[in-house]
Amino acid sequence: MSFTDAVSRVSQIQAQISSLQTAFNPSVAGASATQSTTPTTSAGTAAGSSSFATALAQAQQTGTAADVPSTGGAALPTGAQTQLTSDQQQFASQLAAQTGLDPGVVSAWLLAEESGGAAQSRQAQNNNDWLNIGYTDSGTYGSADSVWSNPVTAANATAGWLKGQNTIPGYGTASSGIQAILNTAGQPASAQISALQNSGWASSGYPSLPSLYQQVAA
Repeated sequence: MSFTDAVSRVSQIQAQISSLQTAFNPSVAGASATQSTTPTTSAGTAAGSSSFATALAQAQQTGTAADVPSTGGAALPTGAQTQLTSDQQQFASQLAAQTGLDPGVVSAWLLAEESGGAAQSRQAQNNNDWLNIGYTDSGTYGSADSVWSNPVTAANATAGWLKGQNTIPGYGTASSGIQAILNTAGQPASAQISALQNSGWASSGYPSLPSLYQQVAA
């Protein structure tokens, strides 16, 4: 008998001894009989438990994701996500969703008003009046109101004001030229940009707005 055959024979004998011990042990035999009625993988019960745990975790994750309420914001172009602060992004997303304006146009509009260090400083102050409504040459109106402390509520107030509603404390309603901006919702970005430039919102007429739009939309 070769060495390999001897090793194989020893393994067979050990297996037989083990089976005889199990047969004369009622508790082990009963457990084995119970387990045999349940299909298992090659890894045994441990693998089954692991599979169940994994499936449960996946189901819990799916349920959690479905339960999270959405603000209904619009998706911003990639360029906007890299150039706007986190609060500006939330504001732009919500404002675009509330008005129907192109998210890229809204993002460019925010950059024309506040960008870089100025935007970061404003966010640190928890001031989300990103389009500077109420900031005039004669004074500032409504800037201390709590509506500006959250980018979503600030965007909702801004959208309402653009629609002609009195949502900005102490400032009154928007002019007809500003309200006309929303008439271009759903039109090409160039039409929306033109409406912004001719609305009277900024005395400069936003000459950089087309190039800013190209930057965020790229």
